[in-house]
Amino acid sequence: MSSEPKITLLDIPSTTRSKAWNPNTWKARTVLNHKRIPYKTEWISYPDIASTLKKLGVSPTSTDPDGNPLYTLPAIVDLSGDAAVVIMDSLAIAEYLDEKYPERPVLPKAGRALQYIFEETFKRIVGPHLGKLLLPPVWNILDERSQVYFRETRERWYGNGKPLEEWSPEGPIRDGHWALLKQGFDTLAMILDKNGPGVIYVAGGTEPTRADMIIVSHLAWLIATTPDDWERVRLWNDGRWGRLWEISEPWRAVH
Repeated sequence: MSSEPKITLLDIPSTTRSKAWNPNTWKARTVLNHKRIPYKTEWISYPDIASTLKKLGVSPTSTDPDGNPLYTLPAIVDLSGDAAVVIMDSLAIAEYLDEKYPERPVLPKAGRALQYIFEETFKRIVGPHLGKLLLPPVWNILDERSQVYFRETRERWYGNGKPLEEWSPEGPIRDGHWALLKQGFDTLAMILDKNGPGVIYVAGGTEPTRADMIIVSHLAWLIATTPDDWERVRLWNDGRWGRLWEISEPWRAVH
């Protein structure tokens, strides 16, 4: 009989088949999977995130737009040592796992700064446009308790009280958001093409790094939230994103 995994990943459930959808928690999950670290998932609905992390003794990451302490997922609980270790935030989790489990690093020491630069670049040229398209339909795949919390907080924090349905309505506004997203992926592909023909990974070479997992995590968000839109994105930039998705299958297990 196999022993219980010592690491628990705290994630936000959806009503999709795999439950996993959130790009930030995917960034932690893909690292665990790539490094072949045994773990299990504990699913935490949005209204329970703060109380769960407080009980674990975690400090908030920042403050929310209302000025209250902000607790976010992903987080991991590692029970492999004498005392429990709780890490919140996907980058902090990757740094911790690479330090404790150095095999198959996702933040390689050679050129490590590239990983940090890449994430900031992705946030700037792709993240905002993807958010405009995907944040509103996230509501559709959440459980009932999370739906209430998500709508109330997102409309107040980011929408100036505007209903989610009005953020990116079908028609010229949503078409414009798609055009901006396409431009972002075009820019990203142009940068990555500097690695040379046939090179799929951001850092080059034959092994993926966290940078590749950031891209895959956001593709997973798209596929979970608006699956019909995947076909167009899959084919962008000569199918680069579709190829990355295919080879990332081992990182996308849900345990």
